[in-house]
Amino acid sequence: MTAVEVFKQSFAFYSRLFNKLIWLSIASSLAPLLVISSSGTEQPSGLALFFIASTSMFFSVYMMSLIHQFSTNQDDSLSEAFSLTLKKVLPVTLTGLVFGLLIMLAIFPGAIVGSILASGIENEYLKNVLVAIVIAIPISLIMYRCFFAAYFTLVDGLSPMEALKASNQQVKGNKLIFRGFMLLSAVTALYVMCLVIFNMMIAVNPVALSFLEFILNALVMPFFSVFIYRLFALTKPGESQEQEE
Repeated sequence: MTAVEVFKQSFAFYSRLFNKLIWLSIASSLAPLLVISSSGTEQPSGLALFFIASTSMFFSVYMMSLIHQFSTNQDDSLSEAFSLTLKKVLPVTLTGLVFGLLIMLAIFPGAIVGSILASGIENEYLKNVLVAIVIAIPISLIMYRCFFAAYFTLVDGLSPMEALKASNQQVKGNKLIFRGFMLLSAVTALYVMCLVIFNMMIAVNPVALSFLEFILNALVMPFFSVFIYRLFALTKPGESQEQEE
């Protein structure tokens, strides 16, 4: 199976769960907008930012739970997925925090090395670009190696460190995962490009622009979760691969 075939399979899987995933995605995207709009021109408080992060993580785990449940049991019940979410949201969040901390630790040496390499460049723009590229290298490597950590915690109940190690082991030397990661990176770049184009549309009403961005986020993010899960399930060692949807 190729990465493109997994992508197509994921799209078919996504379409079958669309009516459930879209509402979870809308709820996840709507919470930050409500908090930010209620703050007006003021900076959101620490409590508000915590609410945004908690709500986004909860609905992300909810989507992951529904995807896993439907993939294994052909069960698209939101109530059953909600029960699984309540059990797994804290462990998955902890894995996400450790994952994020690992990325933060990679930024500092990357920034130091990038600054040293760029010290001889006078052009400020080129200097910043070089530093950003150097920082992006270890971050991309960590993201690639820890691609499936959250799903290992969700599915197998592994602790953060065990999940990170299991993800690294599964990813290592697997060409399908590598090609899938590159394909996902290309699609993500296209997605970011669309957001940039939206923001460059000065003539568009700000409300309409925000609505376009909201719809794009709500449609795209669940598909990314489905695609990552399908790669995870199809390449997971020690188990028979799932039937193509």
